[in-house]
Amino acid sequence: MNNTKTTIEISPQRLNSKPSQLSEFNEGKAETGKQKKAHNLKRQSCAGLKVDSVLQTRTGHLKEYYNLGRKLGQGQFGTTFLCIKKGTGKEFACKSIAKRKLMTIDDVDDVKREIQIMHHLSGHPNVISIKGSYEDSMAVHVVMELCAGACHAMGVMHRDLKPENFLFVNQEEDSPLKAIDFGLSIFFKPGDTLTDVVGSPYYVAPEVLRKRYGPEADVWSAGVITYILLSGVPPFWGETEQEIFNEVLNAELDFSSDPWPNISESAKELVRKMLDRDTKKRITAHEVLRHPWVQVDGVAPDKPLDSVVLSRLKQFSAMDKLKKMALRVIAQRLSEEEIAGLKEMFKMIDTDGSGQITYDELKEGLKKFGADLAEPEFHALMQAADINNSGTIDYEEFVTATLHLNKIEREDNLLAAFSYFDRDGSGYITPDELQKACQEFGIEDIRLDEIMKEVDADNDGRIDYNEFVAMMLPKVGKKGA
Repeated sequence: MNNTKTTIEISPQRLNSKPSQLSEFNEGKAETGKQKKAHNLKRQSCAGLKVDSVLQTRTGHLKEYYNLGRKLGQGQFGTTFLCIKKGTGKEFACKSIAKRKLMTIDDVDDVKREIQIMHHLSGHPNVISIKGSYEDSMAVHVVMELCAGACHAMGVMHRDLKPENFLFVNQEEDSPLKAIDFGLSIFFKPGDTLTDVVGSPYYVAPEVLRKRYGPEADVWSAGVITYILLSGVPPFWGETEQEIFNEVLNAELDFSSDPWPNISESAKELVRKMLDRDTKKRITAHEVLRHPWVQVDGVAPDKPLDSVVLSRLKQFSAMDKLKKMALRVIAQRLSEEEIAGLKEMFKMIDTDGSGQITYDELKEGLKKFGADLAEPEFHALMQAADINNSGTIDYEEFVTATLHLNKIEREDNLLAAFSYFDRDGSGYITPDELQKACQEFGIEDIRLDEIMKEVDADNDGRIDYNEFVAMMLPKVGKKGA
């Protein structure tokens, strides 16, 4: 049996470079003093971006809405500034990405994907919230929540988890913690195998170095962070990147040095499971959250967490017909960047690529994410999402049923939805206008009197904007995932 340790050699470039900028490396014993040549980059005929635009949706100019303030940080492609919303004075962060630094189509795609993923994760309590994106001749600007100081369930792999990519929202002791920087993140489907070597040296998983990995790599990185938080030192250390990578591939975890003898067995057990080199044995992100050491008072829930698709379908099924129709209006006006993540989810479930999700595809898709439902429950979800009663769920219906409820809260979306029903612009939705909308959506089995009774709070036989908003906005304590 060969007990030779695995050695990997790469050129001394930062591992968190873009995938196309990484050096080649081979598994096996490294040849001393030799390094592989870096990838040949596909460059344009001259420096800088050579496409008309980066964003898929035309936007206004950033300076129409915000004033830029002091510099907050600097990255490989972008600079982050404080920005102040005109009219309100509210402070946000603006990441400006210079187009001249986008040298390849891959660089452009990376920027697009980062914005799409931020929109897709918007509303998660531990992910930095995007407010909007803008483009001018010089740069792409991403306006997001200002931080003064979770992903796999939505089909996103971060790929660069490290302490620097988490920020506290404010200086308070109980401040929420937010994940930031989705520049290396990617949408993934169950079973996908990735080969791009990305990440940061101390936190990269061994399977990433071997160029064959999946979402388990994020769990490894989180395990490294946990080890550092508990002990103050990284589990795999070296003077050079080469030495670090060899340690990642071969070294045993040290639980004997201080302070590990004084750390609980439960904490050590979790770290061991997160840093298992066998990806089939490594604990999943969901299992990490259920681990007794992570749970408050050491109590882990027995019931698995619903997948994002399942939880949103459940929310949608509980809505009345008017709210479902209004959500469809909102879904139709969202930008490509805002719904790109839902498009990936749709493709994941629509296994035959027909553009329609059948009952069997929905059932199998939800089961892949751990849904344990009785047959009638699957049927109820299917019926709820199939707004036009065609027997299948088309792309628009899927987006409508799985939108994050934070999209509803935007005033422009609420106004647009109300205006769709208020055909004559009177400021009220009448029963006749509601009837016409139902016909356009192919909805026949609807009782107008019941809808009017539920939404028409002042009983004047019509729905004004305030009544419409009260119906649309989630009740306190009922906000969506």
